Amino acid sequence: MQHEEASRTALLIAASLVLLHHDAKYSRLVSKTSAALCARVLEKHSWQTRLFSKIVRQTWFRPIAKLVERVTIPGILLHYALRKKCISELVRSALAKGVAQVAILGAGFDPLTSELQREFPTALFWEIDHPATQRHKVRACSEIGIERVHFVAVDLAAAGLEREALASIGFDPAKRTFWIAEGLLMYFPADVVSSLMKTLSSLSAPSSELAFTFMEKQGDGQLRFDSQTKLVDSWLRRRGEPFLWGTTRSELDDFIRPWRVIRFFDHDDLRQMHSGRADEVIAKGEVICLAEI
Repeated sequence: MQHEEASRTALLIAASLVLLHHDAKYSRLVSKTSAALCARVLEKHSWQTRLFSKIVRQTWFRPIAKLVERVTIPGILLHYALRKKCISELVRSALAKGVAQVAILGAGFDPLTSELQREFPTALFWEIDHPATQRHKVRACSEIGIERVHFVAVDLAAAGLEREALASIGFDPAKRTFWIAEGLLMYFPADVVSSLMKTLSSLSAPSSELAFTFMEKQGDGQLRFDSQTKLVDSWLRRRGEPFLWGTTRSELDDFIRPWRVIRFFDHDDLRQMHSGRADEVIAKGEVICLAEI
């Protein structure tokens, strides 16, 4: 991320969700509430993203989007939608079982809390993100009535997460919490990820859970989607958002201690959540991990 700019990746995912919601083939994967918040963020961010938000809703743009996807990361749009669907089901299950708090790290323009705060009236929510990105989210949320969502502006890569900052706005480490770090940790060095894991464990009551995603190391050690082209490598580098950390499933257990891995969700698991054609491409390389303390 550029120091004073909103994350381009967060903007891209927001636009992707708007695009998918307006495509009859995938509209069921992105709710109206989610698409509306993403569109609002794009409209308020800049005139360029406002224009793009309108373009992605047009039928004529869909073939162009598919072409762009084909020359960048085939299957990435479906991966984004199913990744979010998987994590939303995990957190909803936890809330239904009595989890009182949900905290999203690097929330970007994720619309999840805007849905959950309507469905679970007694739960409290926190979004922890870089100030350059979060200010656009706060502005959009203030106009559509998001309640019981506390925003914490912090550069997690530089400053880490302070117990006092959360406690000052009502976060209670004695209550069970569901933490989410979706599409985030791959942008941090390994030592920052390790430190963050320890910090989260110190803030978590027994039986708290953590859902996070990580890039699975390829055989040659590279961190990338299997089908990712060099165009994407170059784009991430130029935007200051290259992948820095990844691991293997076998190495992850020791790395995230004292968290314990419950299970992984890879592209095959995501495919089972989707009732589309069996030959439909879903990007492979990013894995969801559900862990418990």
